[in-house]
Amino acid sequence: MPARSSTKQLPLLPEAELLVWCARTVVSDELKRSIRRRVQESLDWSIVLGMARYHGMCPLLYRNLAALCSDLVPAKPLTQLRQKVQADALLNRSLAQELVLLCDALASNGLSVIPIKGATLAVLAYGDLALREFTDLDLLIPKGSIAEAQRVILSQGYEKKANGVEGHQLEDNEGPYHVLIKKRPISRVDLQWVMAHQHFTFRLDRPEFWRSQIPVMLEGKTVPGLAPEILLIVLCVHGSKHAWEQLKWVCDVAELLRAHPALDWNQIFLYASNWRCRGMLCLGLSLAHQLLDAPLPEMVLGRLKSDVGTQTLSLRMPAGLLKNYQEGINEEQAGALYFSLKDSWCERWWFGLLLCRAHSPAATDPPLWFRWRTSLKCLARLIVPLHRVIKRLLSPTIRGTLNRWVPSG
Repeated sequence: MPARSSTKQLPLLPEAELLVWCARTVVSDELKRSIRRRVQESLDWSIVLGMARYHGMCPLLYRNLAALCSDLVPAKPLTQLRQKVQADALLNRSLAQELVLLCDALASNGLSVIPIKGATLAVLAYGDLALREFTDLDLLIPKGSIAEAQRVILSQGYEKKANGVEGHQLEDNEGPYHVLIKKRPISRVDLQWVMAHQHFTFRLDRPEFWRSQIPVMLEGKTVPGLAPEILLIVLCVHGSKHAWEQLKWVCDVAELLRAHPALDWNQIFLYASNWRCRGMLCLGLSLAHQLLDAPLPEMVLGRLKSDVGTQTLSLRMPAGLLKNYQEGINEEQAGALYFSLKDSWCERWWFGLLLCRAHSPAATDPPLWFRWRTSLKCLARLIVPLHRVIKRLLSPTIRGTLNRWVPSG
């Protein structure tokens, strides 16, 4: 049996193991032999294809199966994979061309922009636009330039959509991001300056992002891209935001590490400490190393080994790959995960108060894997009734003033 992926994680489904072994651009000889053996076993190929679609792994699964054992894979699932991969490659190229046009239009109007994830990630991490699925264009825009950026993009044939997080319309400029769509060619643009989720925010509009941007070649032209050190942190924060429910997010981290072996790790950990996301960074690195054998220097491995709590969490993700889904950590339990990943005791329990105030299930009924389950439930028993009494006694104006004193995450 191959390496770390199957021995350190909780038991995976056989179909999930095959997907994990194929979720990489570099496959060891040992893994090649394991893949060939596994496809000759009694696999449910509908599960394999369903998992590949959900986890965004169709391109790498098809590439490795076609290269290593096309003669051993049933013809129907291999054909279905090939057809999906070919269609996705056409969509990726169309979106990349659209991205180049939008970056040019924004730059022509004196507006700064950095594409994040999507097409630039495919190039920077995978070295091939077709190897990473994406369906939209995420654009980092300075918060103060959002209204002008919307105007420019609307002039390119886009229409406004309701805000994806807050439910407000775009005109109010209050949500964490704004969505615009174009029907022909089909394209969706998310204008972002912050990464947001329930009880969670991470600022993207930082001076370091703009200072260290790099050129990325896309469709024969240059567009801005995040420096690999910053992109790595963004990927780890994004994956943690969603409890790493999709394998493609782990694969993004692993492939970025393979593509950029000379990262400035001192700078990475300094950024992570300053931005209060060191726990999320370590979780992403642990997952990429344990599950996909991502290369890490000894200095980084030493840090990860000393963080036993984060390593233990990484064994439970992605939950959808496990034989027993209930043992995993899923996005519905994100509040408990965020609590676990806070960088200090003070931040952790301040966040715990926020969970209690929001009557979050993470506080009132924490998952069994949660290390602070008993302590946080006790705190919730105290805070939740008190919060209900305060809500009844205080006027909305006073409550609003108090809420502004308590950060949202």
